[in-house]
Amino acid sequence: MGAQTFVPPLMTTAMTSRQTFDKLTDELQRIYKAVLLQIVHKLENHQKEELRFYCTEFISTGDTEVLNILRSLQNAGKISWEDISYLKEGLRVVQRMDLVKTLTAFEVKRDVTILLDFYARKRQGSESFSRHAFEKVEQIAGYLAIIMTEKAQERFDVGNTVRSLLEPKKGIRKVLVEFEGEIKRELSDPWSKLTFLVVISGEIAAASLANEEHRQKLEPLKMCSTAADELCWRIMELGSWVS
Repeated sequence: MGAQTFVPPLMTTAMTSRQTFDKLTDELQRIYKAVLLQIVHKLENHQKEELRFYCTEFISTGDTEVLNILRSLQNAGKISWEDISYLKEGLRVVQRMDLVKTLTAFEVKRDVTILLDFYARKRQGSESFSRHAFEKVEQIAGYLAIIMTEKAQERFDVGNTVRSLLEPKKGIRKVLVEFEGEIKRELSDPWSKLTFLVVISGEIAAASLANEEHRQKLEPLKMCSTAADELCWRIMELGSWVS
């Protein structure tokens, strides 16, 4: 038999964390591209020309199609899945506030997904893989972990809520709705309600991360994404929170 390579447990955990984060960013980049295509299809012809004029210094002379303009902006480093502020400003200039809102929804979805992933890893003591663009998000995840250990555990039966997720046919959406009802009975401030709802989402992701079978099936990643969908509209109703 050939010699077998020994991989230290910590290295295996780090590799798994890195691979999971890479899959998470791959998924967010896919959503980002889908959002850009929405913009391509929804802009009126005169607005496309206005956007082209606004971005003139970053695009080739012959580029007239919006998709090519967006590619040029990406190649010039003006937009990416991590930063779409330049495109949002361009859409404001051409009076498409509805598309600005679409981009904002993506930003919230992106940031909350990453925040929940950071939070789950902090709660499990796993290594997190940050990017410079999301340092603030990682800081917030750390603050929320402190809130959980110092405040939330005393106020809510989080363990029971997490266990309920493992019940047959009970997904994270239903658990969050049920937990939201409990939060409303305990808290009146909308920001406090939202914060605790984010915390319980992170706890669910952390519990999934601790389960080997769940990790193999990438369930923690799916839970972060699903929870972010549920939290996105609540955050946008209240205003800026993560971005």
